[in-house]
Amino acid sequence: MEPILSELESFFSALSDKTRLSIVLFLLEKEEVTVDEISRTLNKSQSLISHHLACLRNCGIVKVRREGKFSYYSLADEDIKNLVKNAIEHVRKYSKSILACEVVSNSKPENLSDRKIVLQTDQIETGTPGNT
Repeated sequence: MEPILSELESFFSALSDKTRLSIVLFLLEKEEVTVDEISRTLNKSQSLISHHLACLRNCGIVKVRREGKFSYYSLADEDIKNLVKNAIEHVRKYSKSILACEVVSNSKPENLSDRKIVLQTDQIETGTPGNT
């Protein structure tokens, strides 16, 4: 069980960064985009976005399609899309207890408002009846 534990830790660490999570949520909404589009939308430098995309690519969360001089990024596959959608649904369902969890609160120095990014995803279709 130890090898899979380390791999899962690395995988979820890739999703624990606010910028990387913002990229993943943006890709869930937009399907396929360039670094420039992500950079402009998130108001971050292209080099920072490229750095985070490399991490997400190495973890199998994001894939890249090259066309001429452009690179188009998207979520790697349906499994990743479903994982993110399921996580959104879980957070919506348990948001109060997640935000109240002392372990989570003590593990990050930011205040609670910094962790509300997943909660603000009402515009993302998750496939659950009654939610859009």
